[in-house]
Amino acid sequence: MNHGSKGDITKWKILEGAASLFAEKGYTETSIRELAKAADLKNPASLYHHFPTKNAILEFMLEDYTESTIDVFEHRNIAGILRENPTAEGILACYQTVFPADRTMYYLKVLCVLLQEQLRNPLVRDYVSEQIILRAEVNTGKIMEVLKELGIIRQDADPDYWMKAVSSLFYSFAVRMMLGVGDNSPEYKGMGMMGMLEQTFTLLLEKHAV
Repeated sequence: MNHGSKGDITKWKILEGAASLFAEKGYTETSIRELAKAADLKNPASLYHHFPTKNAILEFMLEDYTESTIDVFEHRNIAGILRENPTAEGILACYQTVFPADRTMYYLKVLCVLLQEQLRNPLVRDYVSEQIILRAEVNTGKIMEVLKELGIIRQDADPDYWMKAVSSLFYSFAVRMMLGVGDNSPEYKGMGMMGMLEQTFTLLLEKHAV
């Protein structure tokens, strides 16, 4: 999403405010007036110049979330990283480039919204199953394809197990964020997301080493 023009900046402020409110209060409980206030709009009606409905805000969030990750896992990007660093650390580097650094918290809030709304909103429920879980599996499969092409793991390595393992980790991380006990929370005592992924990928490389 382009954030350069005045209209784009206002649209982004609406999205940031909406992500915070939806994550804190819930999508249904958040009013248009609250959304306008969070975006510093003097007239709540002016919000409709950017989004015709509250549901349109949610739909745009989902599209923006998808677009933020769609190009990162292109073959050439993964191959470039893993060619330079064919280790678990290199695989983690592929995942750590998913979100722009200055937008990470926004996208994590969007994840919280997705988890909260998936049981109440069919649009979100379909998105969670198709984008959160399936996308993690697809991306892991792409990484394993590149690892095979580079001769880092054996050709007979079956990706199914590892695809399911990684998608489960991503889903559990999103759940912890929703519950307020995520990796950066003082209440969270377990291994962080990156630590769990690193262990998983280290085991993958050891188990299927050429």
